[in-house]
Amino acid sequence: MRRLAIFCLPLIALVAPATALALRNVQTGDGQLVVQNGSAPRGVPVVTLTVNGTAIGHVSTGSPDQFDTVVIYDPNNTGGIGASGATDLTRSSPAAQRTKLVGSDFRFRAAGGIYKIWIYGSGVDVFAVGSGKVTLQGEPDGGNDGRYSLDGGAWRSLPSVPSDLLTFPVSG
Repeated sequence: MRRLAIFCLPLIALVAPATALALRNVQTGDGQLVVQNGSAPRGVPVVTLTVNGTAIGHVSTGSPDQFDTVVIYDPNNTGGIGASGATDLTRSSPAAQRTKLVGSDFRFRAAGGIYKIWIYGSGVDVFAVGSGKVTLQGEPDGGNDGRYSLDGGAWRSLPSVPSDLLTFPVSG
């Protein structure tokens, strides 16, 4: 009996935190959005995202003479915005609460708050967790314009016209 108890204690120690984390995610109702290798026509956002949570992304045209843009609106001045590799990072006045990132290969984050994010360019990869709403658009010809998934669901091609407003977590 002691052997069984000694054998089970380490398993319980590993299972308990994982179970608690899983229950927390169910209780908080967090959802996920993933976009891979997205692209849209010049001047059209690939992703227009409003999230209460965290968004992490990478934008890369693969061409140093083409620039991508990410605009992040932080209405509560949360201060959870950061970037690496952007050639131009412009924070507007505190009253405007906007950060504009420009470059050809950079990473960004908007963490732990409510944000509205517009992502323009190609090679767009985004992961968002929390609750939110998103509009997505790919290339009009429906070519190799990326894919997306909501809440771990099936991968779908980015639409050739702006999508309807999608929400996550996905209900029922």
